Amino acid sequence: MNKSRILSIIGLLLILGGIVRFVANQSIFRIFGMEHLWSGGPFFIYNYRLLGVFVLWVGIILFICSGDLIRYRGIIRGSMLGLFLFFVISLWTGLSVGLGLKFFLVDSVFALFLVVLLYIIQKE
Repeated sequence: MNKSRILSIIGLLLILGGIVRFVANQSIFRIFGMEHLWSGGPFFIYNYRLLGVFVLWVGIILFICSGDLIRYRGIIRGSMLGLFLFFVISLWTGLSVGLGLKFFLVDSVFALFLVVLLYIIQKE
């Protein structure tokens, strides 16, 4: 599978993940076996929807960039920087406020995984 195809699949998966986060409610959490993590509080819903839009935005950017890896190399590198900052800040914040690993580690590690994958994709 070529690099462009891999990036387009990642973009589509992020778009799907962003949409799921954006429309998330208690039923969605139940489907994924995480109902105990649901909070109907306005701050939680606000943050979860914003995170959903962010994930959706990153997915759209990466999907568009998959069409021409050379032309959009700068955007891919900028995305790497943004995702690395997301990794560092989510990990640091989760640890510093004493949040359980199950609440933030998946997002942090996934962001780092994307940074490494984007590095491999943009490298020629």
